[in-house]
Amino acid sequence: MIRSTYLTVIFFLTFSLALAQDFTINGSVVDENNTPVVLANVILLSEEGEFIKGTVTDDQGDYRIHSIAKGNYRIVASYIANTVESDLLVVTSNIEMPPLVLQSAQELDEVVVTQNKPKLEQLADRHIFNVENTAISDGDIWDVLKRTPGVMVMNNRLYVNGSSKVNIMINGKLVNLPEEDIINLLSGSSASNVQSIEVITSPPAKYSAEGGLLIDIKMKKNLVAGYNGAVFNRYTQGVLPKHTVGTDHFLKGKRVDFSTNYSFSHDRDWIRYSDATTFFEDGQENEIWTAEQKSISKGKSHNLNLFLDIELNEKNALSFSSTSSLSPDNNTIYTSSTDIESTNADVIARLKGLNTLGDDTYNTSNYLDWVHKLNDKGAEIATNAHFTYYDSKDNQELNNDIVEGFTENTSENTLNISSDQIINLFSAQTDLTLPLSKQSTLETGLKFANINSESSILQSGFDETITNINPSESGIFNYDEQIYAGYVSLSNSWEKWKLNVGLRAEYTDTKGELNILSSANTNSYFDVFPNLSMSYTKDKNAFMVKYYRRITRPRYSSINPFQYYISANSIFEGNPNLKPAYRSYIEVDYVYDKDYKFALFTSIKSDQQVQQFIQDNTTNFLIAQYINLETNYNFGADASVSKYFTSYWYFYFLVSQYYNQNKFVDVTTNAIIDNSTWTTYLRANNYFTLLKDESLYADMAFTYISPYVQGNASFRAYSKLGINFRKTFWNKDASISIGVEDIFNKGNIYSTRNYLEQNNSTSTRRENRLFVLGFRYKFGNTKIRDNSKSKSTDENNRL
Repeated sequence: MIRSTYLTVIFFLTFSLALAQDFTINGSVVDENNTPVVLANVILLSEEGEFIKGTVTDDQGDYRIHSIAKGNYRIVASYIANTVESDLLVVTSNIEMPPLVLQSAQELDEVVVTQNKPKLEQLADRHIFNVENTAISDGDIWDVLKRTPGVMVMNNRLYVNGSSKVNIMINGKLVNLPEEDIINLLSGSSASNVQSIEVITSPPAKYSAEGGLLIDIKMKKNLVAGYNGAVFNRYTQGVLPKHTVGTDHFLKGKRVDFSTNYSFSHDRDWIRYSDATTFFEDGQENEIWTAEQKSISKGKSHNLNLFLDIELNEKNALSFSSTSSLSPDNNTIYTSSTDIESTNADVIARLKGLNTLGDDTYNTSNYLDWVHKLNDKGAEIATNAHFTYYDSKDNQELNNDIVEGFTENTSENTLNISSDQIINLFSAQTDLTLPLSKQSTLETGLKFANINSESSILQSGFDETITNINPSESGIFNYDEQIYAGYVSLSNSWEKWKLNVGLRAEYTDTKGELNILSSANTNSYFDVFPNLSMSYTKDKNAFMVKYYRRITRPRYSSINPFQYYISANSIFEGNPNLKPAYRSYIEVDYVYDKDYKFALFTSIKSDQQVQQFIQDNTTNFLIAQYINLETNYNFGADASVSKYFTSYWYFYFLVSQYYNQNKFVDVTTNAIIDNSTWTTYLRANNYFTLLKDESLYADMAFTYISPYVQGNASFRAYSKLGINFRKTFWNKDASISIGVEDIFNKGNIYSTRNYLEQNNSTSTRRENRLFVLGFRYKFGNTKIRDNSKSKSTDENNRL
């Protein structure tokens, strides 16, 4: 104890330290004739019956389970339809087990290892939402995220702790996709293979400091030897129908595990926008432009995930993971009608627009991992290499017609725009884990990442006489970035205390070069990123503290210096001078009886990057541009309950009250504008397990958010109510689900930008009210349910 305390003091002073000792259980599985049972499933359960880890027996019927912490456990061995359970084990040292004997007379119709875990587990640096056996597990992963405690989805963007800088991981590996493509991927992926959702609210130093918080989607790994699979089908009806079909396959051998998931989605999306802008001249209101726009998108998407694990020997293991998405020949048609009126409501002109956009997107992310165990105490070295290739091609034709009246700020024309963005990401990381005492474990590692982005554009047909509007006829923008990083992290665990503290250092070197300019834009900077999560538990009371500092580097699409049309009177332009943003976050929690939580939090951001719509009163154009906010901070309090009120009813409720302030510079006057408000967020989820055989599940979810702000925009309140049912049959090998999202259609978004000489509002009406029907059928060896697979890697998500 003296040594651990001494090490902890040294770490706080120098950020270098040490960590814990684990144990090993050896044993064998035999039948009633004392013959070794080969490829029997052996799993380790906690005293409460919670799954810890698993393995299979070798050619001699022997098994070994490594890296077991001090505690009380049971071992369950099974083969075909037979199972045997050990007595309670008290692990304080390495254990040599007597043989576990499988009796042939002990036959069960179904051997199911259940995990009576709560739906929500609160840890110091994260919370874990277990979604198995709920009504939403037959849906897609995107719908599950919408219902995950601690996660908000607003206007199809993810928010955690009030931050939209959220990175998605699958089994510890970053998904390197733009936000809209992540939605497509997760919407086309069945949630039936999801074990849990981990919301990492205080990322350890091991993970990249880039971006925001982390959501790790833990997919299942087949524990049973042999093969099993599933097919699934999901139909969604909104204004337009959407359809997803897919299949999963799991194969486990003695030393090789393989799983794959393929899905095909055919989506048809419908969105309506209403936009009203009052333009000014010499400080006085001049013209009011009111636009009604409808978009219909039709797209097909192929998603393929592959996971391969190979145990080379007792000390070495290899794994390969791949996530790929192909969306060819997607098509979106925008139709618009714009009325231009004087302040007396006289129609000056009426415009009609037709915008046809076609895009092809391909993305593949591949990971290769090697883990070498240095000893039986948990020391290991892990090396990961990662490569992502992303290619998005867009072709757009925009027709603008004046059908009535006349306006000098626009003309009849046909715009043709072609653009392409190719991004290559490569990274390599090595991590060393060293348990040095019973209480402490040290982790350290190095990482290198190289990113290259090439963007090109070609457009024609625009009016070159419009002042302040200078779209690029053609151009190629190359952006290169190298990141060098190192970290050290310490975890301590005593009887009542748990501590994780770390420090990460990153050096970044960037170069942006536009072919039509003679000079390049270069930047280099060095930063350190500390993190801390600490908890103290006594009886039913738990106290937690978390702190971290993070960086958000500019997304590659936001730094492209091109200015191009997105409609007849709207322009998009990137900002190659965008600065990285920094965020410091502190939270203090009190948890009673694992079910009731109260939290105080504050977040301070500098140079936050946002995309804002600015009206140009000289040209009567709307310009979408990326800027850095002057300051942005929020603070508030959360109160929540997550509890089984009965054996069949689990309830989660959250109320959050926070203040959010955004300060930015008005581009016309250079005045600093303050956009801030108090916001209330409510979340209520009810999960029911019904019928005597527990084959019917129901989920009811309600979300409400009061008026909130983001950048220069203010948003109205909105709410959503949804309900889902899931029924299993055929010995739980098949299931059917049905549900309705946003029953009262109250989830539409309305925003305003109203300050100085800016007066603009936008109403966005998506297909929020949806009818969903799903079916899933499992086949093969399904007698023991799948369990979670986890492997940590990280890479930034900035496409």
